[in-house]
Amino acid sequence: MNVKYSYLNVFERRILCREFSEEASIRDVISSFEEIIDKDMLADNTCGIITPLRGVKFDINPKVFKRVSGFLKNNPKLYDYKLAAITDSPKQVVMVIIANNVNSRLNAKPFSTFEAAVNWMSE
Repeated sequence: MNVKYSYLNVFERRILCREFSEEASIRDVISSFEEIIDKDMLADNTCGIITPLRGVKFDINPKVFKRVSGFLKNNPKLYDYKLAAITDSPKQVVMVIIANNVNSRLNAKPFSTFEAAVNWMSE
């Protein structure tokens, strides 16, 4: 898995930025969340995670959402954070909307710009 992490400081809060390589699977997404939890990357006043999906190809099917929902149920700490996806296709937007509908405790939104995602995160 090829994922890059960085932080953006906005006012007195931090946002974790997670960037996947061009192709990613649901296994990569879950592995990334596991790494974030294991390395305590959401500490120190971090309010959420922004994931740019532009140019990233995901293999999406209905089983994916059940796996993510199961993972989140086992890691409820993630419900405390905002999750923003920077999207460039209708399929990516729908993916985020379906994820929210599968689990109502999830606080994820699709955005077309990084700036809009940062503004939402810092509210």
